[in-house]
Amino acid sequence: MPPPPKKLPKGTSSYQAAWFLGDVSDSYSDDDQEPVDEEGDLAMDEAFLPQDGPTATILPEPTEATPSEYPAETEAFVDTPLADEDVNEYRSSRKTSAGEDLEFPDEIELHPNVLARERLARYRGLRSLKTSTWDTSYDKPHEPEDYDRLLRIPDYRAARKSVVNDTLVGGISPGTRVSVHLRNVPSHFQHQDRRQPLTAVALLKHEQKRTVVHATISLPNSSPSPLPSKCELLVQIGSRRFVVNPQFSQSGNTSNDVHKYLRFLHPGQTAVASFIAPVTWGSVPVLYFSLSSASPALTATGTVLPPSPSRVLTKRVILTGHPYKIHKKLVTVRYMFFNTQDVDYFKALRLFTKRGRQGFIKESLGTHGYFKAVFDGRISPMDAVGISLYKRVWPRSARAWRSVESGEEHEGEILMRNNDI
Repeated sequence: MPPPPKKLPKGTSSYQAAWFLGDVSDSYSDDDQEPVDEEGDLAMDEAFLPQDGPTATILPEPTEATPSEYPAETEAFVDTPLADEDVNEYRSSRKTSAGEDLEFPDEIELHPNVLARERLARYRGLRSLKTSTWDTSYDKPHEPEDYDRLLRIPDYRAARKSVVNDTLVGGISPGTRVSVHLRNVPSHFQHQDRRQPLTAVALLKHEQKRTVVHATISLPNSSPSPLPSKCELLVQIGSRRFVVNPQFSQSGNTSNDVHKYLRFLHPGQTAVASFIAPVTWGSVPVLYFSLSSASPALTATGTVLPPSPSRVLTKRVILTGHPYKIHKKLVTVRYMFFNTQDVDYFKALRLFTKRGRQGFIKESLGTHGYFKAVFDGRISPMDAVGISLYKRVWPRSARAWRSVESGEEHEGEILMRNNDI
């Protein structure tokens, strides 16, 4: 009997079919499955967007007609000055057409008098957000104080197992009545009503040491508004409470451990919240409370992920321009830069369009920021050309929660040393 036919990509010739071992859908089945971390770091990668970097996918030609705006003869470029009214009119029209659902959520607009190379001096370009290596040596001058002193755990699973095994050895049997003597107790606890119970919680080994804590955060669909990054939240992790200003980033696993910073967490979305706080072992549930009202209100929920100070959170900005003239794959772009020096400074970066085309800057035209670009296919006059730039952002430190009771302000979280008990 002849062998069953193979499942091959559309358009594959009989000669090309000989290079495929088995079905295409089966040969890559293991690679298509994203690993699920034991500690709860589920593979929740976002869809690969054009601004994330070039891909191997060959996109079809646009369906709409894109006639060339160049005449048959070679036309000399006329370097006309840019008027502020023209730039503002173009940008306002793009905002109106996009509405609330922005095609480029990270897009920024620079004034024509602002030098892009100075305004974006700390930003860098990446060929691919999820695969390019991030050089951390450039981040040293900008990292927070004592960041190198944070706890680093090379093998989290082995360390967690060792801590749990050490905790189960020895100790006091359950049900035994004991007397606990405390030292260095704050004054407001000494005058507390004895009829109100106090809870004593023992920390596991190293849980008094600070590190960069990562936890998932899920905002329910019923939430009335998005949650901005760096907003003040009350976080309940196990028995401990902190006031944090978390940095939100995309969830999922990447080969370079680089994740895009999110300015807002919209209802129904799940992201990773990062902040500096004492380490917590295991997949502990996390509750996020809003402090905007008189009493804390539950806003979101999540789970603690393995801590890691080496997780890179990158803030992305996108500069966009308008196709001014189109001749096959050669395009003249304007409104992205406003002087020749900025064009030359960012010339090495890859260009992309919102419809998936990739290209590069060929040469500058005139002195007002126009430039020629070459793309991998014909683009539409209604398309927008952009470049992506990235800057590392750093998580902020957690603070002890302070509540107001009986007209007095006191700490609701006390971290005691082991020798205080």
